[in-house]
Amino acid sequence: MKKRIFGLLIALIFVFGIVACDKQTTQETQLTETTVVDETAPVLSGVEDVEIDLNTDYDLLTNITANDNVDGNITGSIEVTDDGGFDYTVAGEYTISISVSDSSGNATTDSFIVLVVSPNEKLAKSDLATIELTYPELELPKFGENGTSFFWSSSNPRVITGSGYIINPPVGSEPQEVTLTVRAINGSYIVTKDFTFTVDPNPEVSVTSHITLPFEATSEEYIVADNPAVDVFYVDNGSVPYVDVQSFLNLIDGAIESEILEYSFPSDDVMRIEYSYTYLDIDGVTEITEVYYAEIDFTENTFTVNNFDFFAGYQASTEGTDFGDGLNYVDADYVEGQEVVIPLGFYNFDLTIYEDGTETYYLMPLHVANRLFAGDIYYDVYYNGDKLWGVDTFIISGGDDPDLLTQIRTSSFNSKSIPRDMKLATYNFLAFTMDYFYGLKPDKGYETYYEYLYAYAESIIEGTDKNLYAKIFDLAYGLDDLHTWYEFDGYWENPNESTLSIDDLGANSKAYYYYLWDMQDAYTAKYGDYTDLPQFTLINNDTIAIIHVTGFQKDDINDLDTARDFKNVLDNLPATVVDVVIDLGLNGGGNVGTVFRMFGYMTEEQFYYHSQNPADGSAATYYIESDYVAYDFNWYVLTSGVTFSAANLFASMAQEIGIPIIGQQSSGGASSIGVVMNPDGSAMFISTNNVLSIRVGNEIDGYEYISVENGVPVDYFMSNILSDTKLIEIIEQIKAEAE
Repeated sequence: MKKRIFGLLIALIFVFGIVACDKQTTQETQLTETTVVDETAPVLSGVEDVEIDLNTDYDLLTNITANDNVDGNITGSIEVTDDGGFDYTVAGEYTISISVSDSSGNATTDSFIVLVVSPNEKLAKSDLATIELTYPELELPKFGENGTSFFWSSSNPRVITGSGYIINPPVGSEPQEVTLTVRAINGSYIVTKDFTFTVDPNPEVSVTSHITLPFEATSEEYIVADNPAVDVFYVDNGSVPYVDVQSFLNLIDGAIESEILEYSFPSDDVMRIEYSYTYLDIDGVTEITEVYYAEIDFTENTFTVNNFDFFAGYQASTEGTDFGDGLNYVDADYVEGQEVVIPLGFYNFDLTIYEDGTETYYLMPLHVANRLFAGDIYYDVYYNGDKLWGVDTFIISGGDDPDLLTQIRTSSFNSKSIPRDMKLATYNFLAFTMDYFYGLKPDKGYETYYEYLYAYAESIIEGTDKNLYAKIFDLAYGLDDLHTWYEFDGYWENPNESTLSIDDLGANSKAYYYYLWDMQDAYTAKYGDYTDLPQFTLINNDTIAIIHVTGFQKDDINDLDTARDFKNVLDNLPATVVDVVIDLGLNGGGNVGTVFRMFGYMTEEQFYYHSQNPADGSAATYYIESDYVAYDFNWYVLTSGVTFSAANLFASMAQEIGIPIIGQQSSGGASSIGVVMNPDGSAMFISTNNVLSIRVGNEIDGYEYISVENGVPVDYFMSNILSDTKLIEIIEQIKAEAE
């Protein structure tokens, strides 16, 4: 019994021992777990950029959860630490910062963007995503399916215009990378996208045909010989004529003194044309020799002159009219022109050297040779596809044979359309001419006239023939320059005579003509028909004579001479006349030589003529005397807003020698005019680089030449230049001030 109890006790002790041992182990395990530090940060899920519609209330923590390894789901502990100024009523991009911490203090941060977009933005982006451009057929859409409007611009519109029209860079240049940027607008939302393309330059041209054409000279001012067979070349199976440079200069002998030109070749691809011009200095004894040169690089496509006098120094004397009769140039001051390098290649003109058997031809597009070598001497070679014509500017601007202009444009090409290469040549030629031979370019603000032409490139090159003529017409009158106008259409598709309306003119030109018509009415009301004014009018008891000079003409062939008529009027004034007013109120200009000759009847002193050339920076002042005997009157000049061009020059010259200018400021007009023969056969007149000026300053501090393009301010203002009472009052005031 005792033994059994003892056994039971042993068993219980054993059991209790085991239990006690397990409990100790559990306690040790639990003690170990409570001493481990929780360093695991919670995990944020669903943190993504979000796009919501404008004016849609939005909980920034939508779809974002947080879980912790110890605490479990702690989504409710997420906090927005920075809402980025979020406002669902204002479209924009907001950066949201959030944070969550567990019970152990472990924190997790993150951020995301909430993009608040308007419905317009979605639509715009959707439409923008549909645009796919394929080079070289760049079809630029203007509208998207969701009402988005597309506006395109180009990083280099010279190569790819804003309408997607491609004009390859010039031969020899590097490929051009051009970015087209589309501006997508839907409602108030605007977004842009870029598309970039690489455009290769044009390849070099090669001669593909060679013909001969007859040349007929028509000028009465220059004696130029006819030529039955002039070599004309065409490149790349195209229509643009090329000529050999030396042959062209020989062709126009008589308009120039071609025998003085010397040719040399510093290298195989460079032609140098040089000549010397010797003349007597103002003293009539000292010989002065000027050396002019031009270098033509047929590889680099450049034309270099030491200054722009090169283009005039070889000019031959005119046969018909002596515009400087009785004038003596007794002194002169010069500002020498600088060397000018004309990058013909920039204008896509590719010069080429062509060998045909034993002959080597140095070829240049005919229209380029014509502009460079003949344009400044008022002589041109006109090409109509069948024939070459030699014409002078005097004929084109209104000579005695109006049928000649029709004749030179009549050819077998009248029924044909202008080829694309001819239109492209015209486009480039317009930019070239306006950049280097338009005297008012500095006033217009263009670095290159391509900037003006970009918008019309596709229309000019790919449009109809009539459209081409219309665009040149628009260019001429869009310059808002009374010395620039469109003369006639080319010889393609039965040339028409363009008609001009007042609405075709720029604002300043319109104002001029409206003022002119008002003045014509005023003169008619006072004197009768303004086209037949009396030569002079006497006022103030016949002591003041008003001589009406409505233009400055010199034409020996038609017996027109304003200076001669002026002298005849002076000879027939009554002895009572003391004061003579030269009325230029209706004078729109004319011949500068006639202006000078009239001054010979007004003063025995020297008078001055100033001009400048913006192309090479040259300027000149001429001191002029006359063989004429001056008349002893008190002189005055009356001007108005009609007084223009040579009349404007007359006023500035009179003011410089102390003759009072009365009335209203003249309208300006600073440049001579010259004709431009375009490759397509159309013609326009432009203000040339001979810019009439005044000179201010002195010999010590130097002189500055200022264009008179904006008119000559008056010394004494008249609101009504036809008021005799006011005119008499001003003349008496002038005399009183002189005492």
